[in-house]
Amino acid sequence: MTKGELRAQVALQVKNLSPVYCREADEAICRGVLHSEPYRRARTVFCYIGTDREVDTMPILRAALREGRTVAVPLCTVPGVMEARQITGVGDLVSGKYGILAPRASCPVLEPEEIGVAVVPCCTGNGRGERLGYGGGYYDRYLPRTRCPALLLCRSRLVHEDIPTEAHDARMDYLVTELGVQACQ
Repeated sequence: MTKGELRAQVALQVKNLSPVYCREADEAICRGVLHSEPYRRARTVFCYIGTDREVDTMPILRAALREGRTVAVPLCTVPGVMEARQITGVGDLVSGKYGILAPRASCPVLEPEEIGVAVVPCCTGNGRGERLGYGGGYYDRYLPRTRCPALLLCRSRLVHEDIPTEAHDARMDYLVTELGVQACQ
């Protein structure tokens, strides 16, 4: 199966997930992140803001801010390139490209090596650390510049064991589903 075919298959799966399952899974996934060793050790958290098809990460962002951690969210600057921008509250988020929340352009840039843990979205992923994103290559370019563990968030019903990968695809360190946090092998 090609990456495009798998993305299309997962998109159909997402449409068929019940809102109750998604809400309950997302809550459990966020709890898993907040109790994970990589998150607890990190002073600086880089976390995406979930869209309708992704895990809702607002509980992670709010908890990290409440705990006094440095929090950064992605800002896509040009096709294929993103930066980690520090926010001090959810009020620093505005509607960006495609209606996705993004940090204000005035939010300061954090360097990749400043990040203590990265919370990463996916179309699908698996316990081997393989991740299929949405095709822009943003995380595949960004994550190798960090020195931190990457936590991949994926609802268990969307996990796929056979994911087509290429040499440039970034590997994840942990897979977080509603069933728990697993170190990738």
